[in-house]
Amino acid sequence: MTSNRDRRRSERGSVIVELSLIGLIFAVLVIGIMDFAQFLFYQQALLERVRSAARWGAVTDPTNTAAIADMVLYSQPADPGGGVSASFGLTPSMVSVTTQDAGTDDYRLIVQVSGYSFRVLSPVLAGKYFGAPIRISVPLGLYQ
Repeated sequence: MTSNRDRRRSERGSVIVELSLIGLIFAVLVIGIMDFAQFLFYQQALLERVRSAARWGAVTDPTNTAAIADMVLYSQPADPGGGVSASFGLTPSMVSVTTQDAGTDDYRLIVQVSGYSFRVLSPVLAGKYFGAPIRISVPLGLYQ
């Protein structure tokens, strides 16, 4: 017959093993949640940046595609110069600004960002991933 003291001594090691397994699973879940939250933040911030630039372009001058692209890149209508990098690691080649069907009721300003990337820290999925293109189309024909 084993005493309570012997039983507690034999259970001491199993508690540490169980805690380490649960702790590992918990840590992986927390990192995964943080990666997903980072992706959602990045996607929403870029989407809002493109929407804002499209609105600005529709109100000011939809034909000034360079200024609209700079609004996406720098949140201002001109490159600030001085080696200032664009937000979210964007480059001018990732931003496309076009107009479509000028002079008709279907006249549109189209702003698109594609080829942007983000890093994932989760141990299983670690690496660099590319986001889906973000495309905003603003109707201009009815308002001009």
